[in-house]
Amino acid sequence: MPIAKLDHIKLYYEVHGKGEPLLMLTDLADDIQTWQFIISNLSKHFQLILVDNRGSGRSDTPNTEYSIEQFADDSIALLDFLNISQAHLLGHGMGGFIAQEIAIRHPERVLKLVLECTAPYSTIRNNQLYRIFEELIENEIDKALWYKTFYYWLYSHKFLMDFEFMDALIQFNLNYPHAQSIIGFKRQIEAVSKFDSRTQLSKITAETLVIIGEEDILVRAKDAEKLYQGITMASYPIFIENCAHTIHNEDPKTFVHTILGFLYKYIR
Repeated sequence: MPIAKLDHIKLYYEVHGKGEPLLMLTDLADDIQTWQFIISNLSKHFQLILVDNRGSGRSDTPNTEYSIEQFADDSIALLDFLNISQAHLLGHGMGGFIAQEIAIRHPERVLKLVLECTAPYSTIRNNQLYRIFEELIENEIDKALWYKTFYYWLYSHKFLMDFEFMDALIQFNLNYPHAQSIIGFKRQIEAVSKFDSRTQLSKITAETLVIIGEEDILVRAKDAEKLYQGITMASYPIFIENCAHTIHNEDPKTFVHTILGFLYKYIR
């Protein structure tokens, strides 16, 4: 099992494929398994660096204060551990916060930047919402019901209406051996709630792609579009139809095609 033993944390990671490195950073409460539908196709073009953030998956979950800056430091330390001087970054949700922080503080390490369903801050509504989900866990709500409710914030109407798939997804998570602990969820929520990069976006010099799910009700388009407004090298956001907050799962083919179209002038 590949574990990077860094100065203050042990992180689980995986490397897939060859080519220019692409560091893939996951959302709140997610780990490496979230990328399962796109690994095969993307690894034909890039060396994928997948990592479980602290507080999730098979990485350590210290019961101390977390911050997005700390997550960014973890990511840079992992790249150093792997002897990678530069990489493309792909960040989803909270992973987009981490990717922004890396691009702001370590511009020399970033080739190109892809920001999926993220924004330069977490809204007050979302911070309250996450704490409600934390309270539901603490009050020992039925786990299947918790997942089902959480998914209504993540997926599109079309996806939610595929009852067979949604049931399978819930069962997968109920049986997943590396499920996030309440401590990890709580600490990640705290980190997300404190992040705000709006005054720092002009420091991002990497060419940036902003991808938005048309039906995303968690990260609203008007919040995500502030990335385009603040990052000089950002292209106008691409809206993906019939998708909500987790585009790479709902429409992996379009998601991969969109990324390749940005990172390459043509599809290889």
